[in-house]
Order: sequence, then structure tokens, then C-alpha cells
Amino acid sequence: MFLIVGFILLIVALIPYIIYLFGISFGKKPTDAGFPKEYPNISMIMSAYNEERVIGDRVVNLMQCHYPRDSYEILFIDDCSSDNTLSRAKTCLEESGLEFRIIANTQRLGTNRSYNHAIKLAQYPIIITTDADVFFEPDALNYLIGRLVSDPNIAAVAGELRPFLNEDNTTKLECAYRSYYGRMCDWESAVDSTYNFNGALVAFRTNLIRRIDDKRGSDDANTAFEAIRKGYRAFYERRAVVFEDIPHSFGIQYRQKIRRAKRLIEATLANLDLLGMNRPFTRFFYPLRLFMYLFTPILFFISLFLITMGLYYASPVILLGLISLTLIIGGVWRQNLFNAFIVNQFYLVVGLLNMGKDTRIWESTSKKGN
Repeated sequence: MFLIVGFILLIVALIPYIIYLFGISFGKKPTDAGFPKEYPNISMIMSAYNEERVIGDRVVNLMQCHYPRDSYEILFIDDCSSDNTLSRAKTCLEESGLEFRIIANTQRLGTNRSYNHAIKLAQYPIIITTDADVFFEPDALNYLIGRLVSDPNIAAVAGELRPFLNEDNTTKLECAYRSYYGRMCDWESAVDSTYNFNGALVAFRTNLIRRIDDKRGSDDANTAFEAIRKGYRAFYERRAVVFEDIPHSFGIQYRQKIRRAKRLIEATLANLDLLGMNRPFTRFFYPLRLFMYLFTPILFFISLFLITMGLYYASPVILLGLISLTLIIGGVWRQNLFNAFIVNQFYLVVGLLNMGKDTRIWESTSKKGN
């Protein structure tokens, strides 16, 4: 009985992922937007907290972008850093020759509220939000803006966040997860919209999105939801690549991933009224995501427990063999989707358990900041 119930629950838990697997394999693909024919002026808002060690490299990275320098300004927000982030950022930006303004918060606001404050000060109609501890590929902004201006029905676009490759186990797991994640968002975007944005690189039109919901949830997901709420599309552009350092230790990455999972779930639950809209996103993708974030993690671990109990009573030898095989595969082939799936289901469960805690105020989890 344990085995039967366990396998049934496992199949039910995996339904959204099975659907997405078919979708990314055989479903609609996005058309190629390319670079913009004319480069619009943009305001880039960059948030930072205790990023003194990385901010110099970040400014150099911005200088290496292929987007025309005379077409954008930088609004750098220091959220009351306790190190020399503010002075270091000012020095580096002054030396860069880039157009910039410094915003020094007088109290910790967190990402969402900092962005909303800066949006009011931006002088250009297209906003880019990004972090101080990530790094663009040279053409990332070109692809991002190219997608945004390719269709007047697109109000917001996110780039693809990838980890810098190294030999850390955390990075290998994250690579496997991000690859599947990006393809899921790619399919959603081709059909209608996705709200699974990467906050490391987001662009949106201020005539359509004037502020980001700063009460609940992540700034990236809330930006996408606002576009969808207004009847527009939120798009994921995989060629607009931005990289981040993955923390060396699981302990540091744990804090980062739990915060992201919890805030994504918050944003998902905060926009349930959109289920009444008649469009592919709200009728199909949004319900799948709800099931994926709220029910799959719980059902998955319950099913594993029941299957384990069933095998223990039926054949302990088979159970021991399966556990040994799983550990061997996980140890030899660390960058695999199975390992990544289990780890991220765990993060979602802990994220659900942390609902109600205020995580709007962040701490630096970048490798260079720890």
C-alpha cells in the first residue's frame, strides 16, 4: 500500500514538470528579435548593499557593454552599506566617464522600495533594474532592449541569469537547474508571458509600469505581474545573459535560495486575482506554477517517504541498492537535473515554511562580499 500511494503521489507531484518537459521540447519557440534598429535612452537602476569588493569590477563590466554609452544613465542606490560601497562606487563611476547619479538611502529600504524611489528620479522612459554583484555579457543590454522594443505589447523583459562556471558543487547543481528553468520561461514567453524573471537584469516601460509592488514578493516577479495585469506581455530573453558568482558554501547559498524561493511564492500568491483573466498565461501557465510551487514540493517529499517505507517493508535490499545507486550517480555526475530538482524542492518547502517573515531587507550573499 505504501508503494502504490507513494508512486501515485509522485506522479501527481511531477505533472507540471512533465507538461513543461513536453512544452520546451515540442512547443512554440520565440521568434528572433535581434538588436534594436534604434537605441532608445534607458535609465539603469543598480542596487547595492555591502558590495565594496566587487563594485569596481562591476563598473568595468558596464564600460564593456556594447550598448551606446550616450544612451543611458546609471542611478546607483546604496542601501545604507556598512562598508565603503558608497565611496568606492562614486570613485569608480567618476573614473568611468559614464553618466551617473548616486542615491544614498538614509535607512534600509530593501530592493523593491529602493527601486521605486529611483524610478521617480529616472529621466528616461525605459528602466533597467540590476544588482551590483552581477555581470553582463557585452551584448546583454542590446538583446534585452531589442526584445522590449520589438513588440509594443511587451511591457517587461528579463535576461537569463547564469552562474560563473567553476568546480564548486553548488555551481554544478545551479547550472543544471538554471538550464531547465530558462527553457521553461522561454516556452511561456513564446506562447504568452512568464513571471519567473531574474532580478539581475530586467527592463520595462515606465509609461506602462510606474512602480513595483513593494509590499510582498520579489521585485522581478512583481514587475512581470504588473505587465500582465495591464494586459501586456512579460518576456524572458535567453540571449540577454547576466552572470553571478554562486557562494562557495551550501550555508551561504542556502540563505540566498530560501529568500528567493520565499519571495517568489509570495508574489505568486499575491496575484491570484489574475486567474480571472482570459489569456494563455492565466488559464494555463499560472495554475501550473501555483501547483509547482505550493503542492509539488510537499507531495514530492511525502511520496519519497512512502516509497521508502514501502521498499523497507517489501525488500530492504532493493531499498539499499537504490539509495546506493542514487548516491553514486549524484557523486559522479553532480551536474544533473535530478539532483538539482531535489535540492530546489527542498528550498521551496523551506520557503513555504518561512512565509510571513519580512525578507524585503537583504544581506549580501555574493561570493566576493563574504
